[in-house]
Amino acid sequence: MLQWVALSLVLSITPVFASISDTVLEETLYGQYQTAIETSSKSQIINYQGFTPFEQMVFVDALWDLAEEGSLKATKALNKEAPLHFDLAQKLRVAILRLKYKKTTTIAQELEQELLNNLRSLSPETKVIYLVAAYEELLLLSGASEIVSLARTHDQYFDIVQIEDSVKDMTNDEVGDLFHNAPDVTTYMNGEYVKSVKIFMFCRTNRLYPCLMVMKNIHGDAVRNEEGKLWSNPSLASSSRGLPSYVRNGNTPAGIHTIDSVMPVADSQLSFGKFRRMILNFVPKSSNEVLMKSLLPSSSHNSDWWKPASVARDIGRNQLRIHGTGKINIDKNTPYYPFMRTSGCIAQRENTYDGVTFKDQRNLLDSVMKAMDLATTYQNETNIKGILYVVEIDEQSGPVTLDDLALRGIE
Repeated sequence: MLQWVALSLVLSITPVFASISDTVLEETLYGQYQTAIETSSKSQIINYQGFTPFEQMVFVDALWDLAEEGSLKATKALNKEAPLHFDLAQKLRVAILRLKYKKTTTIAQELEQELLNNLRSLSPETKVIYLVAAYEELLLLSGASEIVSLARTHDQYFDIVQIEDSVKDMTNDEVGDLFHNAPDVTTYMNGEYVKSVKIFMFCRTNRLYPCLMVMKNIHGDAVRNEEGKLWSNPSLASSSRGLPSYVRNGNTPAGIHTIDSVMPVADSQLSFGKFRRMILNFVPKSSNEVLMKSLLPSSSHNSDWWKPASVARDIGRNQLRIHGTGKINIDKNTPYYPFMRTSGCIAQRENTYDGVTFKDQRNLLDSVMKAMDLATTYQNETNIKGILYVVEIDEQSGPVTLDDLALRGIE
């Protein structure tokens, strides 16, 4: 019974967190599930009653990450299929893990039929189509060619192909127009972001090279330093596993994200650094992405550069943050030195390198509060709100610089 750890033990304590935000609840559950997986034993009793779709997703996330980190308990938990009452997408994710870690060579017949029925239906699940597209090669090796063929009959399938194969360079005019003419947010989400900053993070398509942030304050003015030079902040949006943005732990997806406060405390400082991490969320799904487009100038409405965030949202990516790290990059030959790559979050420099002490997360938090006309206090960090644009500008090599932005009319 080691597989599918004692969920009843975890679920029994979740009401304690009912009054805090979904983000904190999700991260708390995630940590609890990982602990439960790592400490499970054959004697524990499993109870699936009341295990909601949200809890299923977070549990599979926890299992997925532990398996990728080499946890023996997690890989042992994959000896059997997901419980019958799990949502189809979560069953498929577990099946993908079982294929990856050689627990089976084929998809179970019952799951295969359920997937085929869904893909033949009038309203197939987008998440299922995206998962099949993202793990096409693995599924084909397992003999699931009919599943792949059916998935390919749906337009959504090619959203993945487009992200993987197309070059997403924006024209210089489009980049400049985004910065200078991104719409105000008066009507977006009932004005929730009216008094918020806009951060534009410009990256290369090769995410091994650092990106560069610039910012507009709550009045719509470009933030500048005391000398009048455009404020900027280097950052990294690169997957430590070298994965694309449409899979878990892949690169930070290009597109639009919202910045919604900070996590309550700076815990897990080895992974996340000394300062509180900023919470990123996806723009909610809407018909024809009207919500997303309401945050874009018209010149970007028919572009593809922002679509990776939509795909990542719909395939189920989550828990994206902006944070520092307590880890040290000891390899000066890495293109991103002295940054550390992450599991999909946006990284800030931290620690001391060559006699220079970096506190970029601290500087970013303070700069955002100032741009919001807030005192730079610990208490005000929870009031941080913003719109983040992650933009891949070209395929050049090297960190993005202010000179790159000046060429696009941003200076």
